[in-house]
Amino acid sequence: MKTYRLDPAKLPQQKKTIFMVYGITFLVLIAITLAINWGKETMSSLVWMIPLMGALFLYSGNRAYKQRKDLWENYSLEIYDGYLLQNQPRYPELRLAKGDLVSSEEKKYGTLISAKQGKDILVITNYLPDNDFREVCDTLKGWIAENQAENQPQQPVPA
Repeated sequence: MKTYRLDPAKLPQQKKTIFMVYGITFLVLIAITLAINWGKETMSSLVWMIPLMGALFLYSGNRAYKQRKDLWENYSLEIYDGYLLQNQPRYPELRLAKGDLVSSEEKKYGTLISAKQGKDILVITNYLPDNDFREVCDTLKGWIAENQAENQPQQPVPA
C-alpha cells in the first residue's frame, strides 16, 4: 500500500488563482455598476453598496481558500495490490477494484479514469507531487492495460 497526498508547494498557487478570480470579478462588477448608475440619483446608494459587495467578495474568496486548504490537508489516494481508495472532504470514499478500470484520458489538469461504474469517475490531479503523479498514472494505466488484455478474445491458432 502507498498513500499519496496533494503537494503542499502547489497550494499557494491556488490562493493566487482564487484572489485573481474574485478580485477581477469584483472590479468588473464595480465598473459595470458605476457605468449603469453614472449621473443618476442612484449614484448615492453606491456609497454603501460598493463596500457591501467588497465584503461579500472578500468573505467568499476567503471561504473558497479555506475549502481548498481543507482539501489539501485531507485528500488521500491509497493504492493497494488490487484496489484503490480516494478520500477527500465532503465526498464519500471512492473505492475501485483493479479489475473495474477500463480507460484513462489525459487532460491539462490531470488524468481521468473511467471504470465499469461510470465514465470519468476518478481524477488523478496534477496537484500531486510530480513524481507521485507519474507513478500513480503509470500504475493505473498498467492496471487498465492488464484488464484490456484479459478482455481480448483469444484468437485461434492456425494449424
